[in-house]
Amino acid sequence: MATMADRPVRVRMAPSPTGPIHVGSARTALFNVLFARRQGGRFLLRIDDTDLERSTAEDERYIYEGLEWLGLNWDEGPVRQSERLDLYREQAARLVAAGHAYRCYCTPEELAAEREAAQREKRPYKYSRRCLTDPPSHRPTHVIRFLVPAGQKIEFEDLIRGHMSFDSDLIGDPVLVKSDAYPTYNFASPIDDALLEISHVIRGEEHLSNTPVQLMVVDALGYARPQATAHIPLILAPDRTKLSKRRHPALITQFREWGYLPEAMVNYLALLGWNPGTEEEIFGMAQLVERFDLSRVQQGGAIFDREKLDWINGEHIRRLPLAELAARLQPFLPELGGEVVERAAPALQERMRTLVDGRKLLSYLWTEPAPSELDPGSRERLQAARDVLAETEWAPEPIERALEQLRESRGWSRTQLIKPIRTAVAGSDSPPIHHTLALLPKDAALARMERAL
Repeated sequence: MATMADRPVRVRMAPSPTGPIHVGSARTALFNVLFARRQGGRFLLRIDDTDLERSTAEDERYIYEGLEWLGLNWDEGPVRQSERLDLYREQAARLVAAGHAYRCYCTPEELAAEREAAQREKRPYKYSRRCLTDPPSHRPTHVIRFLVPAGQKIEFEDLIRGHMSFDSDLIGDPVLVKSDAYPTYNFASPIDDALLEISHVIRGEEHLSNTPVQLMVVDALGYARPQATAHIPLILAPDRTKLSKRRHPALITQFREWGYLPEAMVNYLALLGWNPGTEEEIFGMAQLVERFDLSRVQQGGAIFDREKLDWINGEHIRRLPLAELAARLQPFLPELGGEVVERAAPALQERMRTLVDGRKLLSYLWTEPAPSELDPGSRERLQAARDVLAETEWAPEPIERALEQLRESRGWSRTQLIKPIRTAVAGSDSPPIHHTLALLPKDAALARMERAL
């Protein structure tokens, strides 16, 4: 059995362009990138676009955009399987000629009848091989099936799950080439891995059951097996069901639109199933490359915790230089000029969990709050604040000093003084009150207070 031992590290990500990239695929790509960078290897992008009905050019672009946004840049590719069809046909012909595969002419109805019979008899279904011995060759269409060898143990080492062994007698003859002449995943993928010299196949655990078939195909063609596989755990929703882009927020494009930073997403995705071995939780890409080790990837499913992601995103926001934070905020605040966003950034940095929070906190700048009733005490405090502010220099520090002096002189609590001011000027949540006021023109702020009075 040939292997790729001692060859340079080469890993790949192989998404299908059947929808925008989701957090599961993004984490798989990340683990491949981290492993390659740590080992001084190369990361290849392959596009598995042989599903004619579901693959689209638009979804392929989403894949590129998602990976690029996360900073998961590939060293080679993209390699498209749709451009390698002649290669797969040639490999299939080789297997048929060598007796490792055969043509199957069974109709979907005949195969369904076989499955129903197996269910009635309460036995695992395996294709009957009727076309191996007596094929109805007069039929116009056929598939090509792999002839699974009898009595073999398919064994391999998985870097996460350890030694794996499968019994070939429990595996039915899988379809390698469909009736439309396009290859199946279990045929094209191992051929590409072999010919592109992929040394380590790092992918989700849902592919673990595909591995024995793929290794048998590689062996039958005489190609080298990968040096190792690593099947990473599923990402689970909070209810411990598999995270699904149909039922849960899971698309990378969604998180970008919701104001998450790409470096925070990378940080959080790395912690989904991997343990750095310390209490540290905030990492940059360089730190992750330095620390990443597949031996510290867990076998059990990892829960996607939105609150934890929010916390990590907030921590990354607070570590940004203010000029960089303002630049990141600007696309979320098209109503405001760059100078206003720059002045707002210091006030927002400590309060935001996502960049969209900045939009919520600053919406008062372009939308006047609805008037609300003031009780007598609130009216008194707002009038006093308005009178003091009318004589105050219009900048955060002088505003803060003036309000604090007023509060102390009257014996009011901060909440008693600030709440009616915020209600009159902003309506609800906003930055600290001295920034809330200073970001508005002075006459506009005083006019809102007058209107409330």
